Amino acid sequence: MRLRFLSCLALGSALLVGTAHAEWDDTLKQALSLAESGSAQKAFEMLEPQEMQRSGDPDFDLVLGIAANQAGHYTRAIFALERVLMVTPNNARARAELGHALYAVGDNAGAKTMLGQAKEQGIPTEAARTIDQLLQTIERIEAEAKTTTRGYLEATAGFDNNVNSAPDSKTFGLKPVSSQFGGMGLGISGRTAIAPRWSAIGSLSASFRAHETNALAYDNTQIDASAGAAYLVDRNEYTVALQLGNSTIASVSARSSWSVTGEWTHRFDGFRQFNAYAQLGQLRYPQQTRNVDRYTVGASYGQQFKSGLSAYGSGYIGQEITMEPGVGHLGQQFIGARVGLQRPFSAALAGFATVSLEDRGYNGPDPFFGSVRHDQQWGLTLGAIWVPAKAWRVTSQWAYLQNVSNLSTSTFEKQTLSITARREF
Repeated sequence: MRLRFLSCLALGSALLVGTAHAEWDDTLKQALSLAESGSAQKAFEMLEPQEMQRSGDPDFDLVLGIAANQAGHYTRAIFALERVLMVTPNNARARAELGHALYAVGDNAGAKTMLGQAKEQGIPTEAARTIDQLLQTIERIEAEAKTTTRGYLEATAGFDNNVNSAPDSKTFGLKPVSSQFGGMGLGISGRTAIAPRWSAIGSLSASFRAHETNALAYDNTQIDASAGAAYLVDRNEYTVALQLGNSTIASVSARSSWSVTGEWTHRFDGFRQFNAYAQLGQLRYPQQTRNVDRYTVGASYGQQFKSGLSAYGSGYIGQEITMEPGVGHLGQQFIGARVGLQRPFSAALAGFATVSLEDRGYNGPDPFFGSVRHDQQWGLTLGAIWVPAKAWRVTSQWAYLQNVSNLSTSTFEKQTLSITARREF
């Protein structure tokens, strides 16, 4: 992995305080130019044969350390940069680069010390901001590696104009049922270190939603649990977890599920993150003959900008394969995407918006309609988050969902208004 968080820094006196020589030879100038223009490996190969003869020259060792850092030769970078600091202890660039190399080999404590000292010595604003981002990443990783427990309790109230997701055409006597609703939810998650870089992770959540008298048949509960392990190395986290779920409608079991998910998360810095996952599992419907094996792969990217605006995007693809004979038409292939934004207006108020799209193609002709079902679904959510006090969060939102299908009984739209108050522990 190439950690190039200081490659944007041009050669300048602010970062070369304490350098012994006023003039650099052409070799060093060319090597530094190569390193900072994306050709660090070439720069490293240019300087490496001269290391025995020029080791101890702080100018040479600094450029060698920068090139080694950029090319991913972190141990070589550490040796070279430590030599620089022995001769010129006030060299902020060398100290920052050494912090970078120490972080790359997993020495978070040493990295924090070096990066903090480099910042205190006085460096350009952009470099200081980049160091802050890396320090935040280190602190987050250290916090996640310790034993932590988080929980929440929430209450929700709202209105759904189509609880049963019925088509507007009233085909076969179906019609939308609207209702007010109220609900409760709670959850707990935890992580505990079990070995260097290894942690055990787990979570448990439950929710309940109740409707008005005309929609009691749609009261529902959902319980989910997961347990697994996580491995942290550098800016990467790898997790494997077993997930179990069960839902009921009108107190009758409607669906149960299990899945195994493997996930990779890469944190570029304190403000950018990439995630990829693969999941396999089963969905079981006790009241219906439509049990399926489900396979999904997906990826997401999120970023927080200097303005405070956060954005993310995700995509996924997968399929469901029916487990019983005679219902192969209920299997499907699906592909979907989601994008979202959150903008803070103050320390206590933020607005958000998400858009989702999904396309589903089924595996065979429907026995009643005689055609192969094909659905396209999209949704829009707009809302606001208010933080009235520490550990409290109030979320109000409007959600619109439309499913367009070539089968009239599967085309519907619905709108939901809700407000949720959550207390985190």
